Amino acid sequence: MIRAYVYPHFANKGKVVKIGKVLKEYRKTAEKIASYQWQVFFKEGRFSRYAKLKHIESRLSERYKQVCLWQVVSGLEGFVSNIQNKFKQIVLSSNLDRKTKRVLLYINSRGEWFSKRSEKALWIEGKERIGYEITEEERKLARKIFKHILKGWRRPSFRHISMHLDSKVVLVEENKHSKTFQRWLKLSTLERGKPIYVPLKNNSYAENLEGELLNFCQIVEEEGKVKVVLIKDIATREEYKPLVESIAIDIGLNPLMATDRGDLIGRQFFEVLKKYDQKITKRMASLQRKGIKPNQDKKYIELVRRLRAFIKTEINRFVNRLIKLYKPAKIVIERLDFRSPDLSRRMNRIIQNFGKGVFKKKLESLKEEYGIEIVEVNPAYTSQECSSCGYVDKNNRKDTHIFECVACGRKINAQVNSARNILRRASLLRLIKSSTPKKQFLKVLIKRYLERHKGCNSAPLEVLKANPYFRDFLNPLSGGNKFLLKGEL
Repeated sequence: MIRAYVYPHFANKGKVVKIGKVLKEYRKTAEKIASYQWQVFFKEGRFSRYAKLKHIESRLSERYKQVCLWQVVSGLEGFVSNIQNKFKQIVLSSNLDRKTKRVLLYINSRGEWFSKRSEKALWIEGKERIGYEITEEERKLARKIFKHILKGWRRPSFRHISMHLDSKVVLVEENKHSKTFQRWLKLSTLERGKPIYVPLKNNSYAENLEGELLNFCQIVEEEGKVKVVLIKDIATREEYKPLVESIAIDIGLNPLMATDRGDLIGRQFFEVLKKYDQKITKRMASLQRKGIKPNQDKKYIELVRRLRAFIKTEINRFVNRLIKLYKPAKIVIERLDFRSPDLSRRMNRIIQNFGKGVFKKKLESLKEEYGIEIVEVNPAYTSQECSSCGYVDKNNRKDTHIFECVACGRKINAQVNSARNILRRASLLRLIKSSTPKKQFLKVLIKRYLERHKGCNSAPLEVLKANPYFRDFLNPLSGGNKFLLKGEL
């Protein structure tokens, strides 16, 4: 299990300046490599980790450029994987015929939007192996959809990346001759044959963890300061023995988390966010009046740093508490959304991007460390569906805290209700994927509700008639206080 830890360094001013020069050139080179990799992608259909880079002008050595190449390609591949997810959503929610949808999804799953190979789209249906010839029109449509998504998204920028360095350009060595610092970081610079040696002090927390320190490091620049991050392969902890099969977590801001078992965790989280929001908004207004950019203001940078530290600490602390309390074999969540209309746009952007990243990283670590299964479900209508009877109605949600079903009268905390719906969604994964369009998902929920209550045992007819979600499912021939699914007669 790979983990990263900051190790305090004792680099003097001269060494810090040399590291800064390397970092600046590394970022410039990364931008050039990214531009070249996009050319390769549109020509060959994929990025190349082993591309020749001698034509890329840079003060970095060829070894440095190769290290930079791998980091850039990893970032670009992650970006394209997000496009693949969006591509899938667009195709599934389209009105295209079944064959075209299947071919497009096949092309998308293999990342062959720009491939010129002639082949069949193959998949297995039951015991039968089905294959369709991929036409040029279908390839053109796949490219068109891909480019449409790409046009609306901002491509990854490498202007502010950290350096992820391996043994080609960095070496971590023990220092057995000093008690002040315990390690040396030997780092190649822009001057060939003139590396610098950066003294490092141990990170006591990292050193107390069993595992092996790898010959790999990250050079990070935060608030104008250089940080050295070493990578350690942590030994697996004692065997994890689950106590419960699963828990579902609903992520909000007020409180931060709710579980299907009734836990409300992080009740003061939102109040602290609002205080940070007021300070950041006030500081931004002051900077705008003076014509100063936020990234040039130390006070603004410090506020954002403290906010991020708070978000990271609280998310990790609360998730650890849940794991310690329940020891689940499985965690069920919906797609993460940390936004709130009660916060400024800038604050929403910060917590949405940063908070989502922290939570996902924490879930990944739980999967690696304890083997906990992470299941992501479709979030559509979890806040409007009654976890007791399954009735879906906008009027069920009274406010951000209270859920009261207009059909069965069930009254419950709104986030706990959502968490219980999230848990039930895990059993519908064969029927509904996390990417299933909302309209299609709504039909499934309503049909399940009507079938479960067999028409006459459901909500009163006047309630259903007032609900636009049920309009297409009421049979005008049924009459009276009874309604039927269309096609039931």
